[in-house]
Parts: sequence; structure tokens; C-alpha cells
Amino acid sequence: MGSLGLTKEAKRMVIVLLAGAVLVVLNQTLLSPALPSIMVHMNVDATTVQWLTSAYALVEAVVIPLAAWFMGRFSTRQLFIGGMILFGAGSLVAAIAPVFAVLLLGRVMQAASTGVLMVMVMSLILLSFPRESRGQAMGLVSLVIAFAPAVGPSLGGLLVDMVGWRALFCVVVVCTTIVLVFAAKVLANREGFPRTSADALSIVLSSLGLVSLLYGISSFASSPAPAVCVVLMVVGVALLGLFAWRQFKLDEPMLRLEVFKSRRYRVAACTCAVLQAILIGLSVLMPLYIQNVLGHSATVSGLITLPGAVLGAFGSLFAGRMFDRSGVRAISLIGVVMLVVGCVGMAFYGMDSVVPYVIVANVATCLAIQLLFTPINTWGVNSLSNDLVQHATSVTNTMNQVGASLGTALIMSFSAVGSASVAQGSEVERVFAGYHLSYIAVLVISIVALVMIAVFVRNKKTDVAPSAARVEVKPGRHSVADVMDASPVTIPEGASMAFAARALIEADASGAVVVDDQGMAKGYVSNSDILRTFGDEMQTVTGASGFMALRMPDDENVRDRTLRMADTDVASIATKQVVGIAPDASFEDACRMIAEKRLKELPVLDDGKLVGVVRRRSLMKFVANMLTEEEKARLSH
Repeated sequence: MGSLGLTKEAKRMVIVLLAGAVLVVLNQTLLSPALPSIMVHMNVDATTVQWLTSAYALVEAVVIPLAAWFMGRFSTRQLFIGGMILFGAGSLVAAIAPVFAVLLLGRVMQAASTGVLMVMVMSLILLSFPRESRGQAMGLVSLVIAFAPAVGPSLGGLLVDMVGWRALFCVVVVCTTIVLVFAAKVLANREGFPRTSADALSIVLSSLGLVSLLYGISSFASSPAPAVCVVLMVVGVALLGLFAWRQFKLDEPMLRLEVFKSRRYRVAACTCAVLQAILIGLSVLMPLYIQNVLGHSATVSGLITLPGAVLGAFGSLFAGRMFDRSGVRAISLIGVVMLVVGCVGMAFYGMDSVVPYVIVANVATCLAIQLLFTPINTWGVNSLSNDLVQHATSVTNTMNQVGASLGTALIMSFSAVGSASVAQGSEVERVFAGYHLSYIAVLVISIVALVMIAVFVRNKKTDVAPSAARVEVKPGRHSVADVMDASPVTIPEGASMAFAARALIEADASGAVVVDDQGMAKGYVSNSDILRTFGDEMQTVTGASGFMALRMPDDENVRDRTLRMADTDVASIATKQVVGIAPDASFEDACRMIAEKRLKELPVLDDGKLVGVVRRRSLMKFVANMLTEEEKARLSH
């Protein structure tokens, strides 16, 4: 970390904060291989034990939107130490729990602290780095947090076999205590987080609605009174409807649901929630199947799921790069087809399936999900204006947790139906019948994801860089070449931000393409990109629970920042993906792209080389000049 401009004190603080983040993220997957042991010791079935996962996600769904409220009202030192104390206390309660209800209470306490801690810790870590190093810091933090859940099942399985499932929580208590001791010594307060309001009624409506819906879904299959479960589900949906209605009435809503006005965002958010349901549902189902049906140990169970988790973490990096080059549709179709294939493989799991086969199907499924998450989420968020991005990620994170909670409950409820359908047979046969039906349910959900992606997730010409596809212009119609400015202002690659600012001012331009020595487009910098460096900074971090958009408060004055940023390479603020159009594309296409993206100008690219720019006012003038003087005079009256 020394190369990232951290002082000795800041480095210590970042290490402590990162340790806390890794601990709470690791805790989310650490318990998976212990579920079969907990079922035996607590005398509960699969539909009950899944509450340890679904309730955890449910509480996070309620708490995550409140993180900003907590950060605005408590000092960062108070919030981190208080959150870690609650997390440790929940772990202790779970470790000594005499009955399942107490164990569940401990998990709820853990989840309540995790929802706030993750957002705050990510903010503090990034604020500890100099502004020019935050991009690298973001990558480092995302990488660490992405891999932490991957080792959770393996570590958990080893501890379960060596000591027992209670050891998992004891280890977490010890690690939390160590983090607290160092936090008390090195953690400094950070001011500047804005105060926000929290609507108590919204919290009540969302909490009761989600709990009612979750309990109704999870209990329906095994309840002696299914009508009660149906009523609970109806009540849950009604309460969530009231919650949504109230958000549109509040000046400062708990969630800004107007982001759903964008069709692309709606599709992306719903698809990611479905993927999260599959991912978390399988994290419960896999260890139960491996241990209770195949008869392997908890350690083997964790090791079987390890390759899928590790390759999935690498897959998300590959997916982001492919999205930048080819747009969303190609990587999404590859990912969702792989997902269905993996789920088909799981649907054919048997009572004596060999370990390599189980691993291959699990790897295909986990890798596919990670290939889909980043591109689809980015595609959806890109359809929104900048002022809604932070709110959109909050909504996405909440929906992901809701999807994880309800999806897990739904998937595991099928295990009760499947087991009950086998009247004759051994205990293992009945258990397998339940898990087999759950895997079929996962396959059906994956097919739903396939349909959603195949029908709705499509590239637009503005999604693919560096130029739009060529369009055959019909005779008598006008092309982009007819209206473009063939001598646009450009910024040479490697130029400073000060040079870019002067060039835009002198040309009275709103933006310019960054080009190399051969005139190839390498990026686009606008007035907004430059001005954004003088406002609150936004960073996005990918974590175990999804994406977090963090708005960074700043105490640096304008003059100091101007001096510091003057020599900064313009590439650090330029948009890497150049939205462009081919010179032989039609006039109508140029109008559509500028209108849809609300652009002032659109670079004209010929096989990646900048050949001109078409501006909004040029299009308007071109349209006006199509009229004769008599037509203009007649229309002006």
C-alpha cells in the first residue's frame, strides 16, 4: 500500500478497516457447510435452517438503505466500533445458542451490523487514500472482498469437522475482538458525511412486508394451515405496495424508486435479483446435498464449492472487459446459456454422483452468474442520469438481498414438497427427493433468467465502442457526413487536465475526443468531467452483496485542488468508452442517438479513427435549411 500515497497512520487504519470488512463478508459464507450439522444438533429441517441465510439477507435489505442515516448522525469511530461490538455480540449469542431461535437471533444481530458497516467501511477506506490513488485502491478493495467469500465455505467446513459448528462463531468472536482492540488504537474520526432523514413508517412497512412475504413462502409447503401462509404472502405484498407508494410521496425517501422508470434499469435490477436468488439458494442447497445425500464431510463440501467461487471472482473481471469491448448482449448470452447448462447438470445430480461431476456443474453455474452480474448491472445503471446512480445502486443492493432471501426460501420450500412426495423409501431417499426438486426449481429460475436476458437485454448502438455499426444509407437520404464538422477540437493523448480545460474554453466546446498520434479515439473528456473533480467524488465498489456507490465528502479547497489537478493526465478523468457514430450512418440515426443519450455532440468515428463531430445545433440548422424561404415564412405565422 506504500505506493498508493498512504501515511504510516493511514496505512494502519486501512488495514484495520479492511480486516473488519473481510471479517463481515467472510461471515456470510462461513456458515454454509455447517448447515447439515446445525440441522442435526438443533433438530430442524432444511426449510427451517435456511432462515439462517434468508433472514440474514432480509435484515441487510432493510438496513442497507439506512446506512447513510447512521453515517450522518454518528462519528465514524463510534459507528465502526459500535457496529463491530454488535457483530461480535451476535456471534457470541449464536455460539452459545441453546435453541434454534436464539441462533437465528444471533445471525440477525450480525446482519444488522453488516448492512451498515460495509457501506461505512468502504467509504472510510477510500477516503484514506489520496484522490489520485483511489482508483487503484478501489480495485484492491474489490479484489480482497470478492475473494473473501470464496474461502468461507472451505474454512467453515474444516472447522466444523475439527471442532464443531459452534467453533465458527467462536472464531468470529475472537477475530472481532482483535479488530476492536486495534480499532480503538488507530481509528480516527472522519467528518463530512451529510445528515439525512429516516422515515420510521417506511422502515416498518418494508420490514413487516418482507418478513410476512418471506415467512409465507418458506412455510407454505410444510405448514398444516397453507391458507394462513397465503394470507401472509398477500399481506406482505400489500405492505410492500404501501411502502413503494410512500416512497413517491416523501421528499427524502428511503429508496428512490423513480429509477424504475427506466426500462433498462428495471430489467437489470430484476435480472440481478433473480441471479442473486440462484447464487444464495445454491449456497444453502449444495452443502446439504453433498453432506446429507453423498455422505461427504463438511471439509469436502467446502472444497467442492471452492473452485466455482474462485473462478467466479476472476470471471467478473473478464466480464467487465468484454462488456467494454462488445456491449452487454454477447457476454450476457454466453453467461446465461452457461448458467442454464450448469443448472441442467445440477438437475441430474444423483444419489451417487461423483465429485468431479458435482464440481463441474457447480463451476459452470457460479462462473456464469459472475459473468452476468457486472455487465447487466452496469448496462442498467448506464441508462440513468448521474444524479440517480447512487440511488440506483442502493435500490439494486436492496433488491439483491430481497432476491437472496425470498429466492432461498422458495428454493428450499421445494425440498419439503419433494421429501413429502416419497411415502416409501429410506431417509436418504426422501431427503434426496427434496433436494432434487429444489435443483429443478433452480433450473426453472435459470430459464426465467434466460428468457429475460434473451428478450430484453440488447445492445444499443450507443453501448458499443468505439464506433457505431455502419448503416446503408438509401439514395436521396442524408448521412452523418453531410452534417458533421470535419475539424473538431481534440485533446492529444497524454495531455494534462489544464491543457484540456484551455482547449475546451478556447474552442467554446462542451467536450472533446482524446486521440493518439494516428487520430484513433482513446477517450472523451467533457466540461462535466473536469467540473466533477471539484465536487463530491463518487466511487463504486463491488462487494459480496452487490455494488456500492459511495459519495466521498472532501475537505480540500478549490485552489489547492486546481493546483494539484492541473498536471494530472486527462486520461484519469476521461470516459474510456467513446460513444460514436459512423460517417455513413443516416441522419436519422444521428438524431436518435443524440436525443436518446441527451448529448450535445457525437463523435464521428471511421473504424475507431476520429473524422469529425456532429452537434445538436448542426442537426437543427440542417433541418431548418431543408425548408424553402416561402415554407419558413408560412410556418413562422
